[in-house]
Amino acid sequence: GHYNFTIITAMGVITEGSKGLELQKSIERLEKERGVVTIRADTGTARSIDYNASKIEEAVETATQLKRPYGLVGYSQGCANGFNFESRMISGTPDQQSAIVSPESGLVCRQLLFSAANGSMHGPAFNAKVHQLITMCEDFFKYQQGYFSRAFISSTLELVDNTLDSAAFQKFHGCAKCFLPDALRGFWREAQHLPHIPTCVLRGVLEEHTTPESLDMVCNLLTKQSGSPLHDSQVHVYDAVGHPVYVKNRNGRILKNVDMGGAIQRTHHWSPLSEEVEFVRTSRDVQNAVFDCAKDRHIFPFCDVNARFGVIHYKSETNENGDNSKSYSS
Repeated sequence: GHYNFTIITAMGVITEGSKGLELQKSIERLEKERGVVTIRADTGTARSIDYNASKIEEAVETATQLKRPYGLVGYSQGCANGFNFESRMISGTPDQQSAIVSPESGLVCRQLLFSAANGSMHGPAFNAKVHQLITMCEDFFKYQQGYFSRAFISSTLELVDNTLDSAAFQKFHGCAKCFLPDALRGFWREAQHLPHIPTCVLRGVLEEHTTPESLDMVCNLLTKQSGSPLHDSQVHVYDAVGHPVYVKNRNGRILKNVDMGGAIQRTHHWSPLSEEVEFVRTSRDVQNAVFDCAKDRHIFPFCDVNARFGVIHYKSETNENGDNSKSYSS
Protein backbone atom coordinates (compact mmCIF):
# COMPACT_ATOMS: atom_id res chain seq x y z
CA GLY A 1 0.00 0.00 0.00
CA HIS A 2 0.86 3.68 -0.09
CA TYR A 3 2.15 5.55 2.93
CA ASN A 4 0.71 8.73 4.39
CA PHE A 5 4.17 10.25 4.47
CA THR A 6 6.45 12.89 2.94
CA ILE A 7 10.25 12.92 2.83
CA ILE A 8 12.31 16.11 3.09
CA THR A 9 15.91 15.66 2.00
CA ALA A 10 18.93 17.70 3.06
CA MET A 11 22.00 16.72 1.07
CA GLY A 12 25.71 17.18 1.69
CA VAL A 13 28.32 19.92 1.52
CA ILE A 14 28.30 19.98 -2.30
CA THR A 15 24.76 20.00 -3.62
CA GLU A 16 22.46 21.77 -6.04
CA GLY A 17 19.74 21.91 -3.42
CA SER A 18 16.23 21.67 -4.83
CA LYS A 19 17.67 20.97 -8.30
CA GLY A 20 19.90 18.14 -7.09
CA LEU A 21 19.82 14.61 -8.49
CA GLU A 22 20.97 12.61 -5.47
CA LEU A 23 19.04 9.30 -5.29
CA GLN A 24 16.73 10.60 -8.03
CA LYS A 25 15.72 7.23 -9.49
CA SER A 26 15.16 5.72 -6.04
CA ILE A 27 13.01 8.68 -5.09
CA GLU A 28 10.93 8.22 -8.23
CA ARG A 29 10.49 4.51 -7.47
CA LEU A 30 9.54 5.31 -3.88
CA GLU A 31 6.77 7.64 -5.02
CA LYS A 32 5.52 5.13 -7.58
CA GLU A 33 5.55 2.10 -5.28
CA ARG A 34 4.88 3.66 -1.85
CA GLY A 35 3.18 6.95 -2.71
CA VAL A 36 5.82 8.92 -0.77
CA VAL A 37 6.39 12.46 -2.02
CA THR A 38 9.94 13.80 -1.68
CA ILE A 39 10.72 17.50 -1.31
CA ARG A 40 14.33 18.57 -1.70
CA ALA A 41 15.41 21.36 0.64
CA ASP A 42 17.22 24.08 -1.29
CA THR A 43 20.38 23.86 0.80
CA GLY A 44 23.54 25.45 -0.56
CA THR A 45 27.04 24.27 -1.38
CA ALA A 46 29.52 25.02 1.42
CA ARG A 47 26.99 26.98 3.50
CA SER A 48 26.60 27.07 7.27
CA ILE A 49 24.22 24.77 9.12
CA ASP A 50 22.13 27.80 10.14
CA TYR A 51 21.60 28.85 6.52
CA ASN A 52 20.76 25.31 5.47
CA ALA A 53 18.39 24.88 8.44
CA SER A 54 16.41 27.88 7.19
CA LYS A 55 16.14 26.22 3.77
CA ILE A 56 14.86 23.01 5.37
CA GLU A 57 12.24 25.11 7.16
CA GLU A 58 11.09 26.45 3.78
CA ALA A 59 10.75 22.88 2.51
CA VAL A 60 8.72 21.97 5.61
CA GLU A 61 6.33 24.82 4.90
CA THR A 62 5.72 23.25 1.50
CA ALA A 63 5.36 19.77 3.00
CA THR A 64 2.76 20.83 5.57
CA GLN A 65 0.47 21.89 2.73
CA LEU A 66 0.14 18.20 1.82
CA LYS A 67 -1.34 17.55 5.29
CA ARG A 68 0.84 14.51 5.81
CA PRO A 69 3.53 13.70 8.41
CA TYR A 70 7.08 14.03 7.17
CA GLY A 71 10.51 12.60 7.85
CA LEU A 72 13.96 14.13 7.46
CA VAL A 73 16.58 12.38 5.33
CA GLY A 74 20.03 13.88 5.80
CA TYR A 75 23.16 13.00 3.87
CA SER A 76 26.63 13.83 5.26
CA GLN A 77 26.51 17.49 6.41
CA GLY A 78 22.77 17.40 5.72
CA CYS A 79 22.38 15.38 8.95
CA ALA A 80 23.78 18.29 10.98
CA ASN A 81 21.53 20.64 9.01
CA GLY A 82 18.51 18.52 9.91
CA PHE A 83 19.38 18.34 13.60
CA ASN A 84 19.90 22.10 13.64
CA PHE A 85 16.56 22.67 11.90
CA GLU A 86 14.75 20.56 14.48
CA SER A 87 16.40 22.37 17.38
CA ARG A 88 15.55 25.79 15.92
CA MET A 89 11.91 24.82 15.40
CA ILE A 90 11.46 23.47 18.94
CA SER A 91 12.85 26.69 20.41
CA GLY A 92 11.06 28.90 17.87
CA THR A 93 7.68 30.58 17.59
CA PRO A 94 4.37 28.77 18.25
CA ASP A 95 3.89 28.37 14.47
CA GLN A 96 7.34 26.82 14.12
CA GLN A 97 6.70 24.45 17.02
CA SER A 98 3.35 23.46 15.51
CA ALA A 99 5.04 22.64 12.17
CA ILE A 100 7.22 20.03 13.86
CA VAL A 101 4.96 18.53 16.54
CA SER A 102 1.61 18.58 14.73
CA PRO A 103 0.06 15.06 14.69
CA GLU A 104 -1.39 15.78 11.25
CA SER A 105 1.69 17.16 9.47
CA GLY A 106 4.61 17.06 11.90
CA LEU A 107 7.98 15.31 12.08
CA VAL A 108 7.74 11.56 12.75
CA CYS A 109 11.17 10.04 11.95
CA ARG A 110 14.73 10.71 10.77
CA GLN A 111 17.14 8.95 8.41
CA LEU A 112 20.89 9.71 8.56
CA LEU A 113 23.08 8.73 5.60
CA PHE A 114 26.79 8.72 6.44
CA SER A 115 26.17 11.35 9.10
CA ALA A 116 28.73 14.10 9.66
CA ALA A 117 26.75 15.52 12.60
CA ASN A 118 29.61 14.47 14.90
CA GLY A 119 32.18 16.00 12.59
CA SER A 120 34.98 14.34 10.69
CA MET A 121 38.65 13.76 11.38
CA HIS A 122 39.27 15.75 8.19
CA GLY A 123 38.21 18.88 10.10
CA PRO A 124 40.76 19.01 12.94
CA ALA A 125 43.48 17.50 10.70
CA PHE A 126 42.96 20.20 8.07
CA ASN A 127 42.84 22.85 10.79
CA ALA A 128 46.23 21.75 12.12
CA LYS A 129 47.69 21.80 8.61
CA VAL A 130 46.39 25.32 8.00
CA HIS A 131 48.07 26.58 11.18
CA GLN A 132 51.32 24.95 10.10
CA LEU A 133 51.00 26.44 6.61
CA ILE A 134 50.46 29.94 8.03
CA THR A 135 53.60 29.61 10.14
CA MET A 136 55.63 28.42 7.15
CA CYS A 137 54.33 31.27 4.96
CA GLU A 138 55.17 33.82 7.64
CA ASP A 139 58.76 32.57 7.83
CA PHE A 140 59.05 32.54 4.04
CA PHE A 141 57.63 36.02 3.41
CA LYS A 142 59.64 37.63 6.18
CA TYR A 143 62.78 36.63 4.33
CA GLN A 144 61.38 37.99 1.04
CA GLN A 145 60.62 41.45 2.43
CA GLY A 146 64.08 42.71 1.53
CA TYR A 147 63.60 41.84 -2.15
CA PHE A 148 60.27 43.55 -2.86
CA SER A 149 59.06 47.13 -2.74
CA ARG A 150 56.71 48.46 -0.07
CA ALA A 151 54.02 49.02 -2.71
CA PHE A 152 54.14 45.38 -3.85
CA ILE A 153 53.98 44.10 -0.27
CA SER A 154 51.03 46.38 0.52
CA SER A 155 49.18 45.24 -2.60
CA THR A 156 49.75 41.59 -1.72
CA LEU A 157 48.51 42.02 1.84
CA GLU A 158 45.46 43.92 0.59
CA LEU A 159 44.69 41.09 -1.84
CA VAL A 160 44.93 38.53 0.97
CA ASP A 161 42.69 40.64 3.24
CA ASN A 162 40.08 41.05 0.50
CA THR A 163 40.09 37.31 -0.14
CA LEU A 164 39.59 36.49 3.53
CA ASP A 165 36.83 39.10 3.83
CA SER A 166 35.00 37.97 0.69
CA ALA A 167 31.49 36.53 0.88
CA ALA A 168 32.59 33.27 -0.72
CA PHE A 169 35.31 32.67 1.88
CA GLN A 170 33.05 33.57 4.78
CA LYS A 171 30.38 31.15 3.51
CA PHE A 172 33.00 28.42 3.18
CA HIS A 173 34.30 29.18 6.66
CA GLY A 174 30.78 28.89 8.07
CA CYS A 175 30.44 25.48 6.45
CA ALA A 176 33.88 24.28 7.55
CA LYS A 177 33.12 25.01 11.20
CA CYS A 178 30.60 22.18 11.32
CA PHE A 179 33.46 19.69 10.91
CA LEU A 180 35.46 21.11 13.84
CA PRO A 181 35.05 19.72 17.38
CA ASP A 182 34.74 23.10 19.10
CA ALA A 183 31.89 24.30 16.87
CA LEU A 184 30.07 20.98 17.19
CA ARG A 185 30.42 20.95 20.97
CA GLY A 186 28.79 24.37 21.04
CA PHE A 187 25.93 23.13 18.85
CA TRP A 188 25.27 19.90 20.74
CA ARG A 189 25.55 21.65 24.12
CA GLU A 190 22.57 23.92 23.30
CA ALA A 191 20.56 21.71 20.92
CA GLN A 192 17.21 20.20 21.83
CA HIS A 193 15.30 17.48 20.02
CA LEU A 194 12.03 15.61 20.24
CA PRO A 195 12.20 12.51 22.47
CA HIS A 196 9.78 10.33 20.48
CA ILE A 197 11.26 10.55 16.96
CA PRO A 198 13.07 7.33 15.90
CA THR A 199 16.37 7.76 14.07
CA CYS A 200 17.54 5.31 11.41
CA VAL A 201 21.22 5.30 10.45
CA LEU A 202 23.13 4.08 7.42
CA ARG A 203 26.93 3.80 7.80
CA GLY A 204 29.57 2.54 5.43
CA VAL A 205 33.09 1.10 5.43
CA LEU A 206 35.29 1.14 2.35
CA GLU A 207 36.99 -1.87 0.86
CA GLU A 208 39.50 -1.92 -1.99
CA HIS A 209 36.93 -3.02 -4.57
CA THR A 210 34.29 -0.50 -3.37
CA THR A 211 36.55 2.56 -3.31
CA PRO A 212 36.17 5.10 -6.16
CA GLU A 213 39.53 5.85 -7.70
CA SER A 214 39.01 9.56 -7.06
CA LEU A 215 38.73 8.84 -3.32
CA ASP A 216 41.90 6.76 -3.01
CA MET A 217 44.02 9.59 -1.61
CA VAL A 218 41.28 10.89 0.70
CA CYS A 219 40.66 7.36 1.98
CA ASN A 220 44.34 6.73 2.73
CA LEU A 221 44.65 10.20 4.25
CA LEU A 222 41.81 9.62 6.69
CA THR A 223 43.13 6.19 7.63
CA LYS A 224 46.56 7.67 8.35
CA GLN A 225 45.22 10.67 10.27
CA SER A 226 42.83 8.71 12.47
CA GLY A 227 44.65 5.40 12.77
CA SER A 228 41.55 3.43 11.79
CA PRO A 229 40.36 2.08 8.40
CA LEU A 230 36.72 1.82 9.54
CA HIS A 231 35.36 4.75 7.54
CA ASP A 232 33.68 5.63 4.24
CA SER A 233 36.43 8.14 3.23
CA GLN A 234 34.72 11.05 5.05
CA VAL A 235 33.39 9.89 8.44
CA HIS A 236 34.13 6.96 10.75
CA VAL A 237 31.53 4.40 11.70
CA TYR A 238 31.79 5.33 15.37
CA ASP A 239 31.03 8.99 14.51
CA ALA A 240 28.26 8.40 11.93
CA VAL A 241 25.60 7.61 14.53
CA GLY A 242 22.28 9.22 15.41
CA HIS A 243 23.36 10.91 18.64
CA PRO A 244 26.21 13.15 19.86
CA VAL A 245 29.35 11.19 20.70
CA TYR A 246 31.58 13.82 22.27
CA VAL A 247 29.00 15.79 24.30
CA LYS A 248 27.18 14.12 27.19
CA ASN A 249 23.97 15.82 28.31
CA ARG A 250 20.24 15.22 28.61
CA ASN A 251 19.56 15.89 24.94
CA GLY A 252 22.30 13.46 23.95
CA ARG A 253 20.70 10.74 26.08
CA ILE A 254 17.34 11.45 24.44
CA LEU A 255 18.81 11.01 20.95
CA LYS A 256 20.72 7.89 21.99
CA ASN A 257 17.52 6.30 23.28
CA VAL A 258 15.78 6.78 19.90
CA ASP A 259 18.82 5.85 17.79
CA MET A 260 17.78 2.61 16.08
CA GLY A 261 21.22 2.10 14.58
CA GLY A 262 21.69 -0.02 11.48
CA ALA A 263 23.98 -2.56 9.86
CA ILE A 264 27.25 -1.23 8.46
CA GLN A 265 27.24 -1.27 4.66
CA ARG A 266 30.16 -2.25 2.41
CA THR A 267 30.18 0.99 0.47
CA HIS A 268 31.64 4.49 0.19
CA HIS A 269 30.51 8.00 1.11
CA TRP A 270 29.44 8.84 -2.44
CA SER A 271 27.12 5.85 -2.85
CA PRO A 272 23.95 8.05 -3.11
CA LEU A 273 25.47 9.80 -6.14
CA SER A 274 25.44 8.79 -9.79
CA GLU A 275 25.11 11.43 -12.51
CA GLU A 276 26.76 14.03 -10.25
CA VAL A 277 30.06 12.13 -10.21
CA GLU A 278 30.12 11.10 -13.85
CA PHE A 279 33.04 13.45 -14.54
CA VAL A 280 35.27 11.60 -12.04
CA ARG A 281 34.20 8.06 -12.98
CA THR A 282 37.21 6.08 -14.23
CA SER A 283 37.57 2.79 -16.08
CA ARG A 284 38.40 1.10 -12.76
CA ASP A 285 35.19 2.46 -11.25
CA VAL A 286 33.23 1.10 -14.21
CA GLN A 287 34.83 -2.34 -13.90
CA ASN A 288 34.08 -2.51 -10.16
CA ALA A 289 30.66 -0.81 -10.54
CA VAL A 290 31.44 1.32 -7.48
CA PHE A 291 28.83 3.95 -8.39
CA ASP A 292 26.26 1.37 -9.53
CA CYS A 293 25.61 0.04 -6.05
CA ALA A 294 22.06 -0.42 -4.75
CA LYS A 295 20.50 3.02 -4.29
CA ASP A 296 17.14 1.94 -2.89
CA ARG A 297 18.74 0.84 0.39
CA HIS A 298 19.23 4.50 1.31
CA ILE A 299 15.51 5.24 1.67
CA PHE A 300 13.27 2.17 1.12
CA PRO A 301 14.19 0.27 4.34
CA PHE A 302 13.84 3.51 6.31
CA CYS A 303 10.26 3.95 5.15
CA ASP A 304 9.32 0.28 5.41
CA VAL A 305 10.65 -0.30 8.93
CA ASN A 306 8.88 2.80 10.26
CA ALA A 307 5.68 1.69 8.55
CA ARG A 308 6.04 -1.81 10.03
CA PHE A 309 6.19 -0.40 13.56
CA GLY A 310 3.38 2.11 13.03
CA VAL A 311 5.46 5.28 12.96
CA ILE A 312 4.39 5.84 9.34
CA HIS A 313 0.73 5.11 8.61
CA TYR A 314 -0.82 3.74 5.46
CA LYS A 315 -3.07 5.94 3.36
CA SER A 316 -6.67 5.07 2.72
CA GLU A 317 -7.52 4.17 -0.86
CA THR A 318 -9.22 7.51 -1.45
CA ASN A 319 -8.81 10.97 -0.03
CA GLU A 320 -11.60 13.23 1.14
CA ASN A 321 -12.58 14.14 -2.43
CA GLY A 322 -12.75 10.53 -3.51
CA ASP A 323 -9.64 10.79 -5.65
CA ASN A 324 -6.97 8.13 -5.73
CA SER A 325 -4.27 8.68 -3.10
CA LYS A 326 -1.57 8.57 -5.76
CA SER A 327 -2.73 11.95 -7.05
CA TYR A 328 -0.01 13.73 -4.99
CA SER A 329 3.15 14.61 -6.88
CA SER A 330 6.37 16.33 -5.96
